[in-house]
Amino acid sequence: MRVAPRPPKVPRPETAPLAEGGVPRALALRLDVVGGPTTAAGREVLADFWAHAVSPVLAPDEDGSVLVTFLWRDADADRVLLFVNRLTDERDLSSSWMRRVEGTDVWHLTYRMAPDWRASYAFLPQADSLDEADLPGIRQALDHGLADPLNPETCRNRGGTVMSVVALSEAPAQPWAARREDVAERGDVTCAEGPNGRRVWTYVPPGAPADEPLPVVLLLDGEVWVSSLDLATTMDNLLADGAVRPAYLVMLDSGGPATRRDEMTRPDEVAAFVALELLPWARARRPISDRREDVLVSGVSLGGLVALWTAIAHADVVGGAIAHSPSLWVDDLSTLLDGADLGGTRIHQEVGTREWVLLAPNRELAGRLARAGADTTFVEYNGGHDYACWRGGVADGLANLLAPHDSGPIPPKGRP
Repeated sequence: MRVAPRPPKVPRPETAPLAEGGVPRALALRLDVVGGPTTAAGREVLADFWAHAVSPVLAPDEDGSVLVTFLWRDADADRVLLFVNRLTDERDLSSSWMRRVEGTDVWHLTYRMAPDWRASYAFLPQADSLDEADLPGIRQALDHGLADPLNPETCRNRGGTVMSVVALSEAPAQPWAARREDVAERGDVTCAEGPNGRRVWTYVPPGAPADEPLPVVLLLDGEVWVSSLDLATTMDNLLADGAVRPAYLVMLDSGGPATRRDEMTRPDEVAAFVALELLPWARARRPISDRREDVLVSGVSLGGLVALWTAIAHADVVGGAIAHSPSLWVDDLSTLLDGADLGGTRIHQEVGTREWVLLAPNRELAGRLARAGADTTFVEYNGGHDYACWRGGVADGLANLLAPHDSGPIPPKGRP
């Protein structure tokens, strides 16, 4: 039986940017003045602290960076682990254990970050039972942390767990991600059995004419796009703002984590299925444009790799790809690109600068795609392998590759 490869667990190239936060120092000083946390006055100080607390606490630093202090309230925990996407290193948790203001229920940890950073995060109280040699166990625990009750900004991870989100002042804008009351017209999403017996969701834009061919976007990991990321809402917002042309979204279920990993680490096979089976299946049910430039494939992580593979290997029927943090550790696409002519193919490729395994290969790939003739937009954002970032990036990719014909490509919102 084939064992699907797993991503390499490469240690962080540099230590996480820990710093000393002013909030815990100030609280400790206040408690010292009143005789400590166990006095009546100390208890009042703590009650007042939590009554006005927000998390994370943001404070400007002298070098233009931001001191980001995360807070967690827990009187009973012996240890609390703070999981921050791509700041926490599963191979070395030392930079993720929160500190405690002595004698209190106040746990804290501060990082020094650039002002354009965004990340999801969660807390794991009583995480001292983690076996740091058990990387799969650590990964599973990190995926099921607790959201920050002091922070209303959230997203969901792949498994549907609610994660909190920190976005600093210069982080890329995400104007199309959330449901908006001013958007009156909404598309319709239906589910059907696809050509491989798996669920396929189809988004039909509002007011779509019954007989007018429209572009189509074929998306991997459909179950995430219809739930955690709610791509239908994003598309509704983009259409309401005139940022994209009407298009169908055809979203293929992955079959679950194990099946996904097994299949998508064979990207050639999935790409062939998408181009030669899923696309004809969709065309048989909707009036989809027969122009290759109107057929796009989109995915994140392993799905991003498949999206790129499909656009390269099946350029006769697919005109572009939107790829977020494509997993080039499986295949860097160099052999596939050897001698390829991608004239007329459009690529929107994104990767986070915190993705220390993927950043360099994605930079190299962007250059190779351009040299092969692809019209390539390559975006680096200050973040990680993170749905908190991808939910905005997918809108940017759609706005770029589905821009109205009379406007040209729309630059990514808030991105360089």
